[in-house]
Amino acid sequence: MAKKGSRILVGLICTETGAQNYVTQINKINTGKKIELKKYCPSLRKHTIHKSREKLK
Repeated sequence: MAKKGSRILVGLICTETGAQNYVTQINKINTGKKIELKKYCPSLRKHTIHKSREKLK
């Protein structure tokens, strides 16, 4: 079975509203990289750029 400690949780924050809409996992090796994804923002009701936030517990 795979180890559970190799991935960490990060929050995805909308660049336009500043709201955290999504939570995803990234590999510890890629922690230095920032993730930018185009995701749906429910408050604006359109797709916007979401950037990764620091590690969540």
